[in-house]
Amino acid sequence: MGFFDNFPRFYKTSQTSPFPDRLNSRHTAIMERNIEFIKGKRVLDIASHDGRWSFAALQAGAAHVTGIEPRQELINNAIETFNEYSIDPSRFEFLCGDVFDHLSNKEFDVVFCLGFYYHTIRHAELFDLIERTGAKLVVIDTEVTPTVDEFPEGETSDPRVVFGNPYGVQLLLDPVDDQQMAYSDSLTRHGQTLVGRPSRSAVRFIAKHFGYTTKTFDWDEYISEKPEVKGALVDYSEGWRDTFYCSK
Repeated sequence: MGFFDNFPRFYKTSQTSPFPDRLNSRHTAIMERNIEFIKGKRVLDIASHDGRWSFAALQAGAAHVTGIEPRQELINNAIETFNEYSIDPSRFEFLCGDVFDHLSNKEFDVVFCLGFYYHTIRHAELFDLIERTGAKLVVIDTEVTPTVDEFPEGETSDPRVVFGNPYGVQLLLDPVDDQQMAYSDSLTRHGQTLVGRPSRSAVRFIAKHFGYTTKTFDWDEYISEKPEVKGALVDYSEGWRDTFYCSK
């Protein structure tokens, strides 16, 4: 039994990858790996979706969780689920809107950015706002530049790295009417908005600039030990998604 098997409502409150093997595996990487850092802490859940990770954080012992989500219907689903599972309303808050509008002048111990970092082009600006919350742990789970397309990091004294720069971001278009993609913003044209899929090196580079050291979950080892879940984790197994732990 995985974590979400005990709370099966989450298998039907969203269109975005509500598969047991996937959700339970991600819970291992996101929550179980960090439970000692979550207990008793104030947690921010960026793009909180149907509340799955806000709920998991509370079950892991978080003192309070704030979720920011632009789609009101997903917030409604989250609140209904929290009510069904008897979560004290004083322990959570959901804010509807753009994270860039809601994140100023707030303090948190832990920040989750799960499934959002590749649905924006404002990566550095977002990390700046996160750092200003005072968070000591930032967990980022995101699509990344596929391993086969990445440049290796090398030793260089050039702060601008003109040739073979590994700190790249692949530009993409997201349809904003798809619940699994970005939400409409000022960059939206003709139903699509500009987003960027960062390289692993870019994630580490930005985190380092704001004072964080970064480690990653070993998805290759996890999948090799649990081959039965591989079909639900194709993006991780093929090297175009990863989970980062940025800490101070």
